Amino acid sequence: MSTSRRSSRLALVTSAPTVDCGATNLKRKRAKVETHISPLQSPCGSSSEKSVTPMENDEAYIQPSKAPNRKRRQRKVAKSSKEEQDLNETKSEDEAPQRPRKKKQPKPDPVYIIPDVESKTTTFKGRLGYACLNTVLRSKKPASDSVFCSRTCRLDSLNKKGMDWVKDLGMKNVEDLLTMIQWNEDNHIRFMRVSSEIFPFASHGKHGYSLDYCAPLLAQVGILANKYGHRLTTHPGQYTQLGSPKPEVIESAVRELSYHCEMLDRMGVGVDGVMIVHGGGMYDDKAATLERIKKTITEVLPLSVRSRLVLENDELCYNAEDLLPLCEELDVPLVFDYHHDALNPSSIPPSVIIQRTNAIFARRGIRPKQHLSEPRPGALTLMEKRAHADRCETLPNDLPDDMASLRSPAENQSKETKGRKSTKRIRAKAEAERVSLDSDESIEGDSTTQGAATITKRIQRVKAEKERTRTEKEKSSESEARAQG
Repeated sequence: MSTSRRSSRLALVTSAPTVDCGATNLKRKRAKVETHISPLQSPCGSSSEKSVTPMENDEAYIQPSKAPNRKRRQRKVAKSSKEEQDLNETKSEDEAPQRPRKKKQPKPDPVYIIPDVESKTTTFKGRLGYACLNTVLRSKKPASDSVFCSRTCRLDSLNKKGMDWVKDLGMKNVEDLLTMIQWNEDNHIRFMRVSSEIFPFASHGKHGYSLDYCAPLLAQVGILANKYGHRLTTHPGQYTQLGSPKPEVIESAVRELSYHCEMLDRMGVGVDGVMIVHGGGMYDDKAATLERIKKTITEVLPLSVRSRLVLENDELCYNAEDLLPLCEELDVPLVFDYHHDALNPSSIPPSVIIQRTNAIFARRGIRPKQHLSEPRPGALTLMEKRAHADRCETLPNDLPDDMASLRSPAENQSKETKGRKSTKRIRAKAEAERVSLDSDESIEGDSTTQGAATITKRIQRVKAEKERTRTEKEKSSESEARAQG
């Protein structure tokens, strides 16, 4: 029984199928041009002793027409030809010369009309200048024509583009400095503070570099300034802390001052080219910090740096009265800042301070220097008042009041403090509480003892909140000053 079954299975494997399908099966197979019938099993499932291929059985296999294949190939060839033609047209368009862009015509420089003022006789022999940024030249259009000398970069850009690219920024800044000096002369301005960012990362601990590569161009700046009798000074940044308790901060300050000194020396600027720094942070002990400042000036600073160093009063930590005794002891001049003195006043009148610091300038053979500015209109808090107004509306008593500004200030001057902490939320909260208090008084205010007591408690609570807010602002200002240190 098993032997016969095995034999029948072998017969199925070795024998070819007998193709005997109906018309319906044949119609189905006509569409399957690429499909071949297996010789092991017929579509109908019957077996045969003779091996027969589909090609040998005319009835079981009907050769399909080749017309559909030709049409398909023709369509495919036509499609590929069209794609190739489109590709050639695209290439021809890309290879065609592009039309040169029409260069925008530069806008003419604005003309500033300065109204006539009454002429007066005055004994004032000083000069008025500006700090770093010439807003007229900086706002030139297009931007490629803009003139300024504070091009800088981030450390990441230095690492990506290399030191040569950074030095090229310095060269462009010096070239524009020449343009600014000539513009100043044409507009009768012979006093300017040079930007500290002329040479990016020149005083960096790792990436710092010498200014020798730009020495010829710096010499041209000095020649032009001396030719016209212009005074050039510098003001190193807020991170120049001479009284820091950290040695690495002192080292960084010395590098920064040495860089500024090298720049002025290579320009050939005389003793009037001073470097101005603030007292810096107090580090929780003003007296001890003043002693560290004294030690840094007398024992750490190179002689060339010390010969150009002057100190300035600030609006947070050190007023003029704090610095004046140190300046007189070390024979270091003090630049008096009117704006800072208004925010952080001394008990000594400005006229007395100026008289005493001018005596130091005279002993050193240096022309006196002062800073004049005002808070922006509408500033209320100390942090808002730190922001400088575009123009000075009033002048000190030592200066004549008939001097006109080059331009009028902006219509809407912002009270932004350039990254310093804002007090808008605090003032908004205080205003909301004041409105709430007024509303409570109008509703609940009566002649009874209980109503009067309720109003009194609310007034006391609001006053306590205001006092707490003021204390927090003072603490935040001191914390900011220490952070800057």
